[in-house]
Amino acid sequence: MLVRNLLEKYPDSAFHMMTPGGYVDLTPEQAKALLKGEGVKAHPGVSGYDMGMDAEEVLNERVHSVRLENGALYLITDYVSGQEEQGEEPQGLRELEENMENERKLKERLKASYGAYIRQLKQKPAEELIEMASEIAAAKFIYEEVMAEGAFGGYADYLLRFEDPLEVLRDNWLCNEACDRHGEISHMLWEMKDKEIGIGDYPMAEQAGEVTQGQGMALC
Repeated sequence: MLVRNLLEKYPDSAFHMMTPGGYVDLTPEQAKALLKGEGVKAHPGVSGYDMGMDAEEVLNERVHSVRLENGALYLITDYVSGQEEQGEEPQGLRELEENMENERKLKERLKASYGAYIRQLKQKPAEELIEMASEIAAAKFIYEEVMAEGAFGGYADYLLRFEDPLEVLRDNWLCNEACDRHGEISHMLWEMKDKEIGIGDYPMAEQAGEVTQGQGMALC
């Protein structure tokens, strides 16, 4: 498989390539421009030493291996040494395609789950919704983060094991957030007391008591 074939197969992906001519980093837009014949910049791994590479040179290199990491495709490429090598399957391609398919399935299930969750919320009274504010915020946050393009595709196979991945993610996020926030609040309180933060900037309880007491005497 050539670089050209992989770029055409995944037009919305970012690419990081280690080529014989240097490292090439492409956004989805740059990858599409490369397919149209626009040259790219390569670097030896050190900033400030960029060099131009011809589009046809890059597009006609053979993909030796490919992997998905942090939402981008990482490629190792090489020159084509024989006509028969053009059709060879890169290492990691089957795993990549499986991950991509699992990510697609996960997003479909998450979309359905989130839609059902919102419909349930619309049937609840305002008082109950107020009590559920933290849960609702967590569900929305998790849904938007996981649905982002290429966000957590590497975990799709695990999440697909659950009937409702959104519920599992939401509940665990709430648990982790509560634990983290408890520690943060504890540290904040220690710092406030240690530095006497707020004293002199806000009314003190003694002052409030004096005002209240004075007002009471005036009313009498």
